[in-house]
Amino acid sequence: MNPQLELQSLCRRLEFAQASQNKAMAEAQARMKPESGARCERIGDPERCAFAVYLGPGHMLNQGLALGLDGPMKEDDLAALESILGRPTVLELSAGADPGLYGMLSKRGYRLQMFQQVWMRALDELPFDPAPKMVVRPIEPGEEKLFARVVAAGFFERDELNDDGLGIMLPTTEAKGTSCFLAFLDNDPVGAGTVGIHDGTAALSGTSVRPGFRGRGGQGALIHARLAFAKARGCTLACSATVPHGHSQFNLQKLGFRVAYPKLEFVREM
Repeated sequence: MNPQLELQSLCRRLEFAQASQNKAMAEAQARMKPESGARCERIGDPERCAFAVYLGPGHMLNQGLALGLDGPMKEDDLAALESILGRPTVLELSAGADPGLYGMLSKRGYRLQMFQQVWMRALDELPFDPAPKMVVRPIEPGEEKLFARVVAAGFFERDELNDDGLGIMLPTTEAKGTSCFLAFLDNDPVGAGTVGIHDGTAALSGTSVRPGFRGRGGQGALIHARLAFAKARGCTLACSATVPHGHSQFNLQKLGFRVAYPKLEFVREM
């Protein structure tokens, strides 16, 4: 296969897995909180669609995803994305996106906000369990708020579990195709994460460990447990995205992930 077409095919598979997970989260938000206006719309012609994921005013996960993976996008497509997402408008472009998008975004006043690396690994064989004493399992009925509190605690760099930021991850617990996990050490909930499954691909996201429990293998145990879960359900490939040189990158590499491609996040604030 032509190397460029091979890259586009890989990007399409992994980016659609992530976008499908975020789409399910938006649909869950719409069911749980209709007043948020949450929705996910496909932008462009059917054969070259992007995803506009909107979870509510100012939500940190409002994004345009999987842009330009099946051919060029039009100015009208970008205008439609902006209309749904509002300001700031955040768009992700993978390495397989149509190159013409960069010039279009520059003309529309976008700036580069973040660089990410997308990681992947085959699920032919599972890696070792880095923290066998850590208990990691899918959440049980009634643990939805506990899961959301643990994720928020890690994201906002605090150990205490409270309701600040509760709504950010709570819709994930009702998202179709997504499973939420908790990690326990001596019965104390220390970390959490999600795995979304789409067409044989497992997208790992939302991984969070409370600051006071870091360095004990919690993130690695969460990765391992979700890989085992996905493999048991027929997935052949797993992916995740990180900022460069962080602990998440180290833990993914330790468990056999390799870089698939880079991804850029652009923002238009006004």
